[in-house]
Amino acid sequence: MPELPEVETVRKTLYPLLVHHKIIDVRVFMNKIIKTSKPQIFIGQTINDIQRIGKLIIFVLDDYVLLSHLRMEGKYYYQKQDTPTNWKHILLVLKFENNYQLCYHDTRQFGTFHLQPLSAYQTSKPYTNIGPEPFNKNVTTQYLQNKWKNKKQNIKASLLDQGVMSGLGNIYVDEVLFYANIHPESITNHLTLVQLQTIIDKSIMVLTKAIKLGGSSINSYTSSLGVKGYYQN
Repeated sequence: MPELPEVETVRKTLYPLLVHHKIIDVRVFMNKIIKTSKPQIFIGQTINDIQRIGKLIIFVLDDYVLLSHLRMEGKYYYQKQDTPTNWKHILLVLKFENNYQLCYHDTRQFGTFHLQPLSAYQTSKPYTNIGPEPFNKNVTTQYLQNKWKNKKQNIKASLLDQGVMSGLGNIYVDEVLFYANIHPESITNHLTLVQLQTIIDKSIMVLTKAIKLGGSSINSYTSSLGVKGYYQN
């Protein structure tokens, strides 16, 4: 499953390819992946920026945003429009004025897209479901202690909850707890302030290094754009 470093790698790879290009057509091959609005309304819109929060890629258009969550196995392919393509698992295609297209490929069909007005998406789901990343200055020991004061589940499960602190999936939670010398089954609200600070510090350390190395290319994940991650090495 792509986690924050892998999603950031995809974002950085897509940025120079797509920004400042106009969408001239959209094809949806599975309607259930589009969770809000009709995608045809952004035909004629230009991609002005590509941002990310947690594991969510945010395509910023003129009047709308397209929020993309890759889930288990979502991938992007950028190619010329006349490229021979196996369409079996292509669920969405955006065509651009430069004769290129962006294809969203997802064998498990778990990925989602939310098309929302640019002026309102930051006050709507799924954006509002995502907690701050470890890099955020608001993620402090007091913040985590307040959020987790009633959490009697294990710390690994708590760190996987993207609503409190976002960006850590299964791979990187294990890495963080290993470096922090905290057992994954430690009860969350029993952790000390020192341990919480260590979790924050090691989360920043692990994610920073993973982003620098392009994430982890294991099992089914690569960036799908000719970029592989080397953190797993």
